[in-house]
Formats: sequence, structure tokens, C-alpha cells
Amino acid sequence: MITNFPSHLDEKVKVSFMQYSEEAIKQSVFSKMFNVSSSNDYSKGFTSTEWGDEVAYFGESEDLKEINNNEGYEVVSTSDEFGWKITLTKKEKLNAKDADTLFNVIVDEKVPLLMNRMRMFIERKGAEFFNDWFAWATHLAPDSAAIFGTHTWNSTGTTFVNRHASNIVAWEAALTALEAYSWDFKDANGLEFPINLNVLWVKKGGSADVAFRKVLAGDNKLQAATIGDVNIYNNGTYTLIATPYITSATAWFAQDRTQDNSFVMDFIQDPMLEDRQTRENLTDVFPSSASFRYVPAKLPTDWYGSDGSGS
Repeated sequence: MITNFPSHLDEKVKVSFMQYSEEAIKQSVFSKMFNVSSSNDYSKGFTSTEWGDEVAYFGESEDLKEINNNEGYEVVSTSDEFGWKITLTKKEKLNAKDADTLFNVIVDEKVPLLMNRMRMFIERKGAEFFNDWFAWATHLAPDSAAIFGTHTWNSTGTTFVNRHASNIVAWEAALTALEAYSWDFKDANGLEFPINLNVLWVKKGGSADVAFRKVLAGDNKLQAATIGDVNIYNNGTYTLIATPYITSATAWFAQDRTQDNSFVMDFIQDPMLEDRQTRENLTDVFPSSASFRYVPAKLPTDWYGSDGSGS
């Protein structure tokens, strides 16, 4: 006769979840989309710097000119909590009999599903930076402009536009336009500051994905890899990342990874199984939660985009 069930999870199950969580974050696409880090600050301010004076000649008896880092915009962002739960029904407990090992094995088997759901939640939220920019309101850059649009340098009042004016479609001409934009880019003081926008982001299976793969194949065979739900293609010059979390089939975005990423994702608490265990009727509930923020922390000089609706 079954007389009792374990009153708590084995610590090994919790450790297993933490290890799975850490690996999922490391391997996830948002680790490529964002500057991902840990933070102890529930509310955090970000102040970016904008390029200062140009390097100058100096005479033999003169001091080197001091670099003047012009202050950018300040952004304050708070963290948000999210979570899910593992449940163990009366039927599952009866099937596990009263053995601690079987009880914990059943919960442990549900850990990958729980972590995958939480990972997908994070990736959907991160992709909002790509998806909501059409609304021009939900997620804004530090200058209160759309992430992909016309931006104003805080220090000088000059502007730059990181959205293609004609919303050029994904094709060879788009890469030509992208390179022209990259090499002509200027800093806050109007000085040439070439950037390297060679990481392309598209909707997985969308028309932009298909078009860029054809263009990038060329004489070089694309090297393909898959991480989770994401396809990554590399042809030596460009990297193409195709994710299902981008909603537009035609839109495409380009990233310069040589710069400090303007998209920041801070985890105040990594996804973890909470210590407490509750009961809903005859079902045991094991809550899991996390706390994070995702924010454009500086002007997106490292990003460029097009909705792909043009010609």
C-alpha cells in the first residue's frame, strides 16, 4: 500500500534545472542578439558616451589632447519577473509509488520542457525589438525615436538614420546598400566612423531568409548550423541568422558585432526552481521563475533595418 510521498524535491533536481538553465541561456539566440549579463540591480541606469574630439597632432613641448567623451542619453530600466510551473498530479504520484527516486525522476523529466518554454518566452520578448518597430511606439531608443528610424545625437543634435529609406527588399542590392551605409557612417561630430554590419537577421523560412541564402551562396558553400529553433548560415563575409520569432517574412536587420551591443539583457535571477512547493487540490506544484530586463541602452549605431516592402 502506498502510504506517503516525498515532501520536497531532491536538491539534485534543482541543480539539474540550474545547469540546464545556464546552458539554455548560453546557447540561445538572444545571447547573439543582446549583450547578456547578470546584474544585482533591480533598477538600473545606462548612460552611453558619444564619440568626442578627433585625434590631433601635437608639438614636441605640448601635451596630448585630452579625449572628450560626449555624454549620450540616460536610460533607466527596471526588471520584470516571469515564470511557469511543473505539476505532479495524483495519478503521476500513484504511478511513482512512494519511492523518492521515481518521484524526482518524473519531475526531472519535465525540466527540459519547462526550460524550453521559458527560453522561448525570452526569445519572443527579445524579438519585439524587431517586431514592434513598425508601430514606432512600443520599444524606443534612448532618444525616444523608433529603434530603426531617425536618431539624434545627444551631444551635437545631428542625426543619423538606421532604416533604409526605400525599405529595400532582401537581395544583392540590399547588401550593396548596406555596405554603402556602413562605410559612409559618421559619428556625432560628423567624422567618418565606418562600421561592419555583417550579421543579418531574418524570419526563419521567410522570403528574406530564402533570398539572402541564394545571394550568399554564390561561389561559397554556405556553412549551416542550428541552435535551438534558429538556423545560422555563414559564408565567410556574412552571417545569416534565421529565427522564427521575427514576425515579418520580408523584413531584414543587420548587426555590427564589433561594437558594444546597444541591446542589453540583464538577468537579476536566472530561471530557477523555487524552494517552495505548493499544492493545488491533489496536484503538487513546483514554481519556477526568473527576473530580467531587456532595453536599448544606447543609440543603435550597431543596427540597421528594412521592412523589405520596397523594390
